[in-house]
Amino acid sequence: MPTSAPTDPSPRYLRWFFGTVMATLLLAGAFNVLVDPLHIFDSPRLRGFNAIKPHLDHHREFTRWRQTQRLCPNAMILGNSRAEIGFDPEHPGFAALGLHTVNQAVPGTDAVTAYRQLLWARSIGCMPKLLVVGVEFFDFLGNTPPRSLAQLSDAPAPSLSAKATAEIVFSITGLGDSLSTVALQYARYPASLTDRGFNPLFNYTPEVARSGHHALFQQRAMENAKVWARKPRMIHPPDAARSEDAVALQAILETAGAAGSQVHLVIYPYHAQIRLVMKRLALDGLFRDWKRDLVQMADASAGRQGAGASTVSVWDFSGVSPYTTEAIPAAGDRQTRLQNYWEAGHFKKALGDHVLSRVLGQTGDFGVQLNATMLEPWLDRDGAAVDHLCATPTRLCGFTSDILRNAGVITPG
Repeated sequence: MPTSAPTDPSPRYLRWFFGTVMATLLLAGAFNVLVDPLHIFDSPRLRGFNAIKPHLDHHREFTRWRQTQRLCPNAMILGNSRAEIGFDPEHPGFAALGLHTVNQAVPGTDAVTAYRQLLWARSIGCMPKLLVVGVEFFDFLGNTPPRSLAQLSDAPAPSLSAKATAEIVFSITGLGDSLSTVALQYARYPASLTDRGFNPLFNYTPEVARSGHHALFQQRAMENAKVWARKPRMIHPPDAARSEDAVALQAILETAGAAGSQVHLVIYPYHAQIRLVMKRLALDGLFRDWKRDLVQMADASAGRQGAGASTVSVWDFSGVSPYTTEAIPAAGDRQTRLQNYWEAGHFKKALGDHVLSRVLGQTGDFGVQLNATMLEPWLDRDGAAVDHLCATPTRLCGFTSDILRNAGVITPG
């Protein structure tokens, strides 16, 4: 009898293989959408599964944009990581003013990013009535000439493109984010982000327990000193009247003024260690000039808009005070927990609450509201306080000098 030819298994195997791959991708994609680590799909939040959202280092601007779309806030916090970690949008001062607030601060960004976020909010009819804008001196230091910001006015808000969807839903990174989110629900100190964009930095708590605040202050001061020492000693570019950050900040004030919004420009409450570093690096004069620029910018904005338009206030929380001179624990001390700071640049919610209480018109004596009348006397008093701190043989002064010598930015002596 004739024998039949053997059946080629290749087509069946390939169908099985590609079918399995597609099924796996679809299941992984469905899992990623359900977990929704970035909180962009508005998936149900299930306790013990995805209720706590992680603080991720990617898609940050898009995540905050979706937050604005979802909540349409009438108050907004803008700035960098200092604002993200320090300013709680659920501070009771906002509610007392009838404000629903989100924290739109994005770590590592500048005033251009803040301006872009404001334009996006305006484009969907969610222009805030009040803005708290953290302004960073070191962003302005040695800045390059401004690029044209005109194109930002016409640039569309970000959308969930096919490329972004593929990366978020069907990538290994997306799956890793989802698995991390599920694991986060059971973490004692989760690296999380609240619904309104606040980063409580819980994950630093075990780091403090392992290393102590002293090590955190030392490491961050070393990193900052090396970066700041390399920057040109100027806040105005040689071939332009204003830097890019200054132009972007002015655009924020003009946009807010056109909408009748109130703006609070907040100079961050740097720990006194940063003020000493600035003094030793001969940056204190530029710091004074920068504050003058902020006050002039605020006054000019008010003059352009006229009566009934936005109110621009400039607040300085960087001065030497009992808050900013909180004692840094000694090396090896892993027991002391600071009330106000994680390290010199990043302050805790407790100190941020004092800042917001003052800015929002509640009780408090921390910080100074700057204006043209009192500016120069205040700058003189503030400079004298830093000089006195620098000349006083304290542990803080010695610790700061050691850091600068070890960083190689000042010579021994």
